[in-house]
Amino acid sequence: MGLLYSLLSLAALAAFSLAAARFARLPAPAAPFAALCAVMLWLSAAGMLGVLVPAGWALFALAAVCAALALAPAGRKAAREALAAPGFAAFFVLAAALLCFFAWRQPMFTTWDEFSFWGTAAKIVKESGQLYVNAEIGWDWVGSHRPALVVLGYFFQFFGPYAEWRVLAGYDVLLLSIFALLTAGAPRGAWRRVVPALGFGFLLPFLLTLYGNVSRPVDLYASALSDIPLGLTFGAAMAVSYADRRRRLWPAALALAALCLQKDTGFAMALVAAGILGADAVLGALAEKRGARAAGAALAKAAGLFACCGVSFLSWQYYLAAASTADTTNVGGVAQMGMAEMVLTGCRELLGIGRTEKFTAVMGGMVRNLFGVTTTLLGPFAVTAGLTVALAAAAALFTRERALRRQAGVFAVLGLGGFAAYFFFIGLTYVYVFRSEVSDGLIGFERYMYPYLLGWLLAAAALAVRAMDEERPAGLVQTGFAVLTAGLAALVWLRVPYTLTCFGGGDGVYAERRATQALAREVQAVVPRGEHIFFVSQGDDGSRWFLYTYEMYPWYLDYSGRTGQGGGGTFALPGALPEDTIYYHPYTAGELWAYLQESGCRYIFIENCDELFVQGYAGLFAGGLENCQNGPAVYACNEAAGVYEFVCNVGGAA
Repeated sequence: MGLLYSLLSLAALAAFSLAAARFARLPAPAAPFAALCAVMLWLSAAGMLGVLVPAGWALFALAAVCAALALAPAGRKAAREALAAPGFAAFFVLAAALLCFFAWRQPMFTTWDEFSFWGTAAKIVKESGQLYVNAEIGWDWVGSHRPALVVLGYFFQFFGPYAEWRVLAGYDVLLLSIFALLTAGAPRGAWRRVVPALGFGFLLPFLLTLYGNVSRPVDLYASALSDIPLGLTFGAAMAVSYADRRRRLWPAALALAALCLQKDTGFAMALVAAGILGADAVLGALAEKRGARAAGAALAKAAGLFACCGVSFLSWQYYLAAASTADTTNVGGVAQMGMAEMVLTGCRELLGIGRTEKFTAVMGGMVRNLFGVTTTLLGPFAVTAGLTVALAAAAALFTRERALRRQAGVFAVLGLGGFAAYFFFIGLTYVYVFRSEVSDGLIGFERYMYPYLLGWLLAAAALAVRAMDEERPAGLVQTGFAVLTAGLAALVWLRVPYTLTCFGGGDGVYAERRATQALAREVQAVVPRGEHIFFVSQGDDGSRWFLYTYEMYPWYLDYSGRTGQGGGGTFALPGALPEDTIYYHPYTAGELWAYLQESGCRYIFIENCDELFVQGYAGLFAGGLENCQNGPAVYACNEAAGVYEFVCNVGGAA
């Protein structure tokens, strides 16, 4: 039934897309992306207003109205024209096939970030019918955790029970809509352009997010992380404008507003895209000599793009300030400063005013990585930037359209400037936000940089597809792009074994998840809903804590420590471990008992016990923790006796 419910969501998307193609005159392949951006904005706004479930029902009711209007006798011609557009038809065929494949394959969350936010938030929204900000959970969400992608997953599982694969499928449907958008500049029947364009889009995440030797499962299309959708939405915001020969900016405005609600760095990228599109609009009005009035209108449209970014970004800031205790003015980290203060301080250091050794080391290391370290399957990030500029240059040189030539030039020049600004911004986070052990090694450099390059290269591809023509010289672009796509496909095939992807991998990658799911269900069976559970997994770095918090929700796992170092960890008597040991929670037996009573934890789930825990706290448990020798165990509090009594072993133990 989960597949049927998800297909209902896809049918609603089809209705919105047909209506957008008929009444708004959007190019049909661009309509699904615009519709998904509108859905994300609608549900995000509804969540902030506290009416998420009614808004969901209203959305599907509106879809029914759109379907009736789009398929009415007077509109059937427009509907047939939309369906005849190869990119439009290909999108819905591929999206339906993807839903069927995921319903059979049942991919699951596997990474730290999915359990610490993206997956857990999706589960909370579905189970509670409201945003995750004030959910009863063991940690506070921060301002960088924005709702657009989470509510997109909600849209694809509005009907029926919660399922992880439906969240993942929702993300991938968004990606497919962006790939279909690349074909919007191709005329009907131009399959020689459509197929390479779709293939290029599909290959992009593999090319830019993988580097070195691939020796682990590749979950790019079975991941709830935000980075790939973030980057591709950035590119699609520009591509949707390039694909529309009417040069309307409202679809781009929708995309930019949705981008600002995907992640905090989305705001920076949205400003770059708004600058590129706004400059093109103003320069176009001036170049075509349409008069001062037209130039003023273009300037107003450009300002409107920036206004959409600002309103979207600030709406979440104001919502958090009103609905939670999160500090929306502070970027956090070691420096504890606001975003504006961070940028101003970084600019001063860049100019040599009060420059620190850390600033010099971080920025120098990032520049070396940019040019000298293999960070993608194509090579260093500088190679990707060069390919992007080359595609834009090819579009400018071989097109017969003056407008497209100007767009490609503005895109290449301002895109490079935007990349430099984004590069500098990411460098500031390493200098002022991240701990030394992260900034010294530039840990995560690839992940923070590739979203911009993903979107930038995607938009360049949209320019190239629009410049294609069967006749020379534009025919050279079509042939060259097809050859490029074929070469990139061969590179990915050689470097990324099919058996390591979610499309060809075995079930072994999800074996641990299935085991923890079974364990969590056994704990839930013996602990009444609403009770707080204290979680113990000795030696945990926090990953088991986040994992079981997700598995057991809506059962509540206590934060498991008062040291501010996160959940999980190692519990031991004071002095048993060096004080600077990360995730070390030093308690005496009396302190631990007092903490458990204060936090209301009537149950303890011990997943992993060790000698440190036995030596320190065996006296708090009837039987002295002997039952933990048989594996994970659950204990219940007997306040009268002052001990926790054994309930059962879980996980198949005796």
